[in-house]
Amino acid sequence: MKTKIAAVTLSILLFAGGLGLFVPQRAQAADPIKVILNGQLLQLEESNAYKSGSAILIPLRETAEALKYQTTYKGSTGQVQLTRVKETVDFKLSGDEVILNGKDKVSFQERIEVRQKRIYVPLSFFNAIGLIAAYDDSSGQAEIYAPEVAAGAVTGLLAAGKYQELQERYLSSTAAQQAFLPVIQQSWEAVSVSSGNYFGIKTTDSRRADGVMTIQSVLLFSKSEAILTLTVDIRGKITGLTLTPLAANEAATLPVK
Repeated sequence: MKTKIAAVTLSILLFAGGLGLFVPQRAQAADPIKVILNGQLLQLEESNAYKSGSAILIPLRETAEALKYQTTYKGSTGQVQLTRVKETVDFKLSGDEVILNGKDKVSFQERIEVRQKRIYVPLSFFNAIGLIAAYDDSSGQAEIYAPEVAAGAVTGLLAAGKYQELQERYLSSTAAQQAFLPVIQQSWEAVSVSSGNYFGIKTTDSRRADGVMTIQSVLLFSKSEAILTLTVDIRGKITGLTLTPLAANEAATLPVK
């Protein structure tokens, strides 16, 4: 259904390096690679993540289980399937693409490796299945986020008025990037005036094309709703943020997914 957009559309394009979704915490060079999954440290005991050339390899089973996937491996064919509710992810150990829900093929970079009968997939594998994944060399951390978690983190800081924290966590240190902070603040406050108090995220949809993920969330306010659109590149940097308030009658026509 086509949504009619209210007359006031507040758009912020964030280039010059983007906003970082990932908050580096300094680690010693000798420390093992840490995996942060949706903001929480993933406990890995016998299957640590590691570097293989320029690739960062992540243990599949532990990460998939933390994401609520069930893993099935067919040794005779090298075929692996992840299943979760109505989602399926199929791929071969020797391949470089996943098949999502039996129809959509998405490629990933680097190769899958098997060590001591454990499967390790590159970070780009998680980008291919619809997550946001990146590695910060200075902190030694690989971070993986679901799109709805990323959207929730951004809107949570906006709603709390924590603009300085938003700058410190998500904006780069360049003057061009930090100049957007007052624009972001003014945009959020303008939407709050017309839409009322912020209640939370109603729905989130995401899609990836040409290495860029677009995350679109419907935000619930006391008087109406608004659409938040984020674009995120393959490094986990937000390159665009658009906030669009909806009139009450327009919000009512949006389908609930």
